[in-house]
Amino acid sequence: MQNLLEIKNLELSFDTYAGEVQALRGVSLNLSQGEAIGIVGESGSGKSVTSLSVMGLLPASAKIKAGSINFGGRNLLNLSPAQMQQVRGNEISMVFQDPMTSLNPVYTVGNQIMEPLMLHQHLSRTEAQNKAVEILALTGIPDPERRFHQYPHEFSGGMRQRAMIAMALSCQPRLLIADEPTTALDVTIQAQILALMKDLKQQFNTSIIMITHDLGVVAELCSRILVMYGGTIVEEGSTRDIFYDPYHPYTRGLLQSVPDIRKMDEGRLIPIDGQPPDLLVPPPGCPFWPRCQYAMRICAETRPELIQPNPGHHAACWLLHSQARQGERRSAK
Repeated sequence: MQNLLEIKNLELSFDTYAGEVQALRGVSLNLSQGEAIGIVGESGSGKSVTSLSVMGLLPASAKIKAGSINFGGRNLLNLSPAQMQQVRGNEISMVFQDPMTSLNPVYTVGNQIMEPLMLHQHLSRTEAQNKAVEILALTGIPDPERRFHQYPHEFSGGMRQRAMIAMALSCQPRLLIADEPTTALDVTIQAQILALMKDLKQQFNTSIIMITHDLGVVAELCSRILVMYGGTIVEEGSTRDIFYDPYHPYTRGLLQSVPDIRKMDEGRLIPIDGQPPDLLVPPPGCPFWPRCQYAMRICAETRPELIQPNPGHHAACWLLHSQARQGERRSAK
């Protein structure tokens, strides 16, 4: 199956007063049509920067040093601003973390949903209004004809997020990027938003990239998970592999630090000691080695490549490389 999205060896940095921040260091991923993947990791690991690179919404201080972003057979990095504008909101849409700051407070919600319909699908104002009301109803907003004329501050947090999803899906994009879409919502509303995204994915065959620090969110929606740390992908596999058979020490640390109601009587959570790496001066080896209890000398000196211990399951860890070499020696005997 041909991939809808392929990111290959993407390297990106930001020029700051303190120096050059190496935000992405050789990030590669792929996504098929109709597939949902999750990208997880701590703040500053590169999750949101990856999504903004795909959307072409990077600030002026950003500098793409290497790599490619191929979407539907085109390298998005080679498109002009005008060409990218035709892709953004039409073929690729994004739902941001805080809908209150993403929605324009001086325009009605209906007008903001109509805008991409009139711009990309060239609908008349009446046609766009009818379509916007239909989409509001589709995303579970009650009384959509009345809500169409209301302003963002008249919506609750969950309703604003539904309106953002309605706006993102108005042109039926092939790819939807959701950047922490449930962070500011309570647990009940989170479940409703995730159920909505799952239903819309099945209905429109939309591919989804879910960016979050909440492992429970990706378990609900995604078939594959990518774990990012220090601007790199340290592990990638099916949701089942990541949850039940993680290889990288950082992935195991993330899972151990998640509260589990079934283990509340087993003691305190196990945090990951230390701090994320300083990407002004990233470590030459594995970015996680200063916090890793299994670190060896080579971990501090050379960054490991992703290897595949099992089909479809990749991890970048020198422990796996060592185990693979031992397995090869045993096979040779």
